[in-house]
Amino acid sequence: MSKNIFSIGLIVLGLIIGQIIRKLVIREIIPEKVPVSKYLIYAQKTIIFGINPVITLGAFWGARLNEIRYVFLPILGICALSIGGLLGFTASKILKHERRQTGSMFCSASFTNLGSFGALICFVFFGEKSYVFVSLYRLFEELTYFLIGFPVAKLHGNDTNEREGKNSLIRIVTDPYIIVYIASITIGMLLNISGFARPAVYTGINEIFIPISSILLVISVGFSMRITAIGGYLRECMAVSAVKFLILPIIITSLAYLAGLGSINGGLALKVVLVLSAMPPAFYSLIPPQLYGLDTDLANSCWLFGSGSLALVIPILFMVQGLM
Repeated sequence: MSKNIFSIGLIVLGLIIGQIIRKLVIREIIPEKVPVSKYLIYAQKTIIFGINPVITLGAFWGARLNEIRYVFLPILGICALSIGGLLGFTASKILKHERRQTGSMFCSASFTNLGSFGALICFVFFGEKSYVFVSLYRLFEELTYFLIGFPVAKLHGNDTNEREGKNSLIRIVTDPYIIVYIASITIGMLLNISGFARPAVYTGINEIFIPISSILLVISVGFSMRITAIGGYLRECMAVSAVKFLILPIIITSLAYLAGLGSINGGLALKVVLVLSAMPPAFYSLIPPQLYGLDTDLANSCWLFGSGSLALVIPILFMVQGLM
């Protein structure tokens, strides 16, 4: 119960802090000369290029990676994103959407918050040892977004932003974040097989860094939230939530079980897959609608509704993973 309350509390606290900062900026209580958005971007870059590489490197350095079945984790990650998009597309057709709305539904059902929410919940539930499985699951996350998600979204949008979208895609695919992420995993694995023991102090470092990085990212999410956007998109929000919190966890966790992940490492990898397959839409799901002229209000509503639903989803995940 304490883990449950702690994980919900951290997420709610981060969202509230982000919203408070947003209100202070809108009401000009925080002077316009104070570049709050830039500060949040600096915080994100510090996490991405400073804290997260240390966490990822350490997680892979100290993990036992002698089980071939771990190769299924990144495959399951790709499957979750792809199946989610397909289910979103199907739901959109059932709701008789126009093309622009279908593109937004695809993005909302596919792009998943595995970082700030998924990693934090896994850390609270399972500790630092789960982070290596989180990293493996989301190994090809960004590549799936930009090589599959963005092109599919573009097919449902306007052609006016074609050059902008293409340049943005190339820029994001070659972003230093992906390079740093892959490099930290590679270095961690090389240290793992080198025989050099990971310093004991690393466990304490990661137990501090993981919640700090997560809460800062959640604050950024809270700052970007527009609560009034949900409005007339409740049907779409419910459909995406059904995909994210019910259908996908059943499909992906079943595949993970069939792959044998429940019989290794005390079933930890299987439990991590359950949590990560039940996360809400990612902030990335808001980018293609803006780039390609899709229904941005629909995407914003699904993202906000899904993030808020975590308060109900986390206790359920806690109970279910305890039965596995």
